[in-house]
Parts: sequence; C-alpha cells; structure tokens
Amino acid sequence: MREEVVGNIIEKAEKMQEKLIEYRRKIHQNPEPGLCEHETAKFIVQELEKMNIKVQKNLYTRKDIKEELDKLGENIKKEHGPTGVVGIIEGTKVATEEKTIALRTDMDALLVNESNSAKHLPAREGFRSNNEGLMHACGHDAHIAMLLGAAQILVELKSEFAGQVKLIFQPDEERGCGAKLICKAGVLDDVDAIYGLHVWSPIESGKVMINDGAMMASVDNFWLSLIGGGGHSSMPHETSDPLLAATELVNHIYKMNAREVDTRDPSLVSVEMFDSKADWGVIPDKAELRGTIRTFDKKVRKNIINKIIKIGNSVADQHGLEFSFKNLYAFPPTINTIKETEIARKAAQNLFKKQHVFSDKPVMSGEDFAYYQEKIPGTFMFLGISDQTKGSNNPHHNPDFDVDESVLKKGTALHVLTALNYLEK
Repeated sequence: MREEVVGNIIEKAEKMQEKLIEYRRKIHQNPEPGLCEHETAKFIVQELEKMNIKVQKNLYTRKDIKEELDKLGENIKKEHGPTGVVGIIEGTKVATEEKTIALRTDMDALLVNESNSAKHLPAREGFRSNNEGLMHACGHDAHIAMLLGAAQILVELKSEFAGQVKLIFQPDEERGCGAKLICKAGVLDDVDAIYGLHVWSPIESGKVMINDGAMMASVDNFWLSLIGGGGHSSMPHETSDPLLAATELVNHIYKMNAREVDTRDPSLVSVEMFDSKADWGVIPDKAELRGTIRTFDKKVRKNIINKIIKIGNSVADQHGLEFSFKNLYAFPPTINTIKETEIARKAAQNLFKKQHVFSDKPVMSGEDFAYYQEKIPGTFMFLGISDQTKGSNNPHHNPDFDVDESVLKKGTALHVLTALNYLEK
C-alpha cells in the first residue's frame, strides 16, 4: 500500500480516538450476555447506517439458536434471538479481479460482577456496568469500538480498493455458538479470507502478536460420572465409594497428561468441578467431574480422550462402579494461514515499530473464530493492552479487567490496512 495511504489511515485513526473511546465506554456500560445482545446490535446498526453502510441483520432464527444450545445441554430462553449484524462496504476502484474480505468482532459480555475499586477506570470514570452480574471482562467492547472505527475509515477510503469488506459483529463468542450461527447463515459463502483482532492483557500495550500457524488451542469440555454404591459413613466396607474413586480418577488423569502424552505436543487437561453432594453420615452414590482438554493436534486430542475413558473404566472397575464419559468439542484450534498472516504482519509493521510485531508460543485459550478458519483462510491477531500504570494488566475475565484505551486507534488502523493490503493483492 502506498505510503501516503498508510499515513492517511494513521491520521484518520488518531483523529477518531475520542470517538473510539466513546464507543467503547457506551458498550462497556451496557453489557449483554451471549445471544441476547439486542441493544448492542441496535446500537451497531444505527452507527453503520449513519455511515451509509449496507446492513444485514436477522441472519439466523431461534430454531438455529435452539439447535446450538441443545448441543450444550442448555434450554433456549425467550430473550435469545438473532443479534448478529453484518455491514458491507463496496470499494469503487475498478479491478480485473475483485475479492471479498471479512473483519470480525464479538459482542457478548460475561457473567462477572464488575469491580467497584477506585483503581478500576470504569468505576472511577463512571462507565462501570449498568447491569449487575454482567461485565465486558474480555475486551469485546473494545473490539466493537475498533471495528466501528475501521468501518468509518473504510467508507472514506472506498476509492482506494476494489471488491468488498464485510464487517461481522458476532454474538456469543464465549459459549461458542456465535461463529457457528454466522456460518450457518451463509455469511462466509462469498468471502475469500477473514481476519480477527483480540485485545490481550498478557502483552504490553501497543504490541501485536501474529503467528504463522497455531495461535490458540482447541477446546473440549468433558463430564465424567462414577455411579453406584453409597451407604452409611460408619460402614464404608459394606459399599463402594464414588467419592474415593473420583479423587483417584483426578490424580490418574493429571499423571496421564504429564507422563503418557508426548511433551513435544502441547496439551492441557484441567478438572474444573468436583461434585459429590451427600448428607452427614452418608457415603454418596454418585460423583461427577467436569473439566477441559486443550490441544493443537487432532491426534493428540483423540489420544487424550481415549486415555481418559480407559482410566475412568479402570478406576470404576476397581471400585465396583459404573463410569460415564461425555464431551463437547467446543472450539477447534485457531490456526492462522500463512499467506493471510503475512499480509496482516506487513500491515502491522507499516503501522507500528517492527520490533513491536512478533510471534510467540500459542496460548491454551480457545476462540470460536476457529470455525471460520475451518471454512476459509484467515488470521487471528492479539493486540497488547497491558499497562500497569493504567490498570490494564489484569487477567481477562477478572472483575478488574480493563483496556488501555490508547490502543483503540491502533486496532482500528490495523483492521483498515489489513483489509486494503489484502484487497490490493
């Protein structure tokens, strides 16, 4: 991309900084849970229409939502609805071949009680969550703001590109339904490549992490049960004890992942819940475990699942119990494609200092952006927001999580230049 165009993008993004902060704070103050982002979507549509951008909404149905929630074992609620929004910007430049690129952001908030601490910027500046028990504790508010900013600049630069840019405002990333609903709606059917950008608190503010290949792990959620036995606590010799068996099972699973899985293949197994309720004097008749598996390789994932099942059946047999295993493949691994990653990396290097654009080990968190990458080429990026002096170094999903708002203009510029670079190619 020509130097004057790059300079123009940077200048436009800097001029938008106050507007970007305004966007982010408005959205932060009014968080909504996944599949219920109605007011957020309404606000996005209003802003896109102000920019004279073509808008698509009502992309999928409540039936589609129900199908995805059924897979999670959850019931559809009356407030669930089609909140996803797509904006379409057509370039006016003439070219022999025209491509379509998608830029994606997420909209949902988390079930987190936001901090009231005076050190927490939203509390101090008066834009803390209005909805108790709900919080934008992962940066999705910043993501929306940056993509709205990019929309405005792309409209102003329509003469610089041929083809079209689709702006995807996606619901329910945290639960993993959103990307699947967008795919089911056919939004990607005419898209050649997709890009996503996530603010990331482990990285210093203003730095950008872009990997060739693996960026984030796959996610399996699993449920284990040991059933049978139960009796009086004073007579454990007369019954089987699911509680004892479950504690052994947890230890065996952790030992398995440390000693029986090839350490050259990154993987993680965590047990997140242990439930074996019983009254005083009662040995329970059931123990349930819930946890997660994270990998980057399909064979490693399958191997871990098979080993957990084998261990579970063995422990159950030893204790005279029944074992059951259920899992949900929540997200595939987020794997960046080489060509698309190089385009984004060059855009970042043109906008920031080259030493601030880097690759690193992939993270064990998961992202439903991976569902897009299973369909079309795409790249996912991390934009650092960590600045201790601004209180933006707290972990994601933490009540004190916050965003260094000075990076919003950088994310906006990165969206724009990545899109223009891709369409120019």
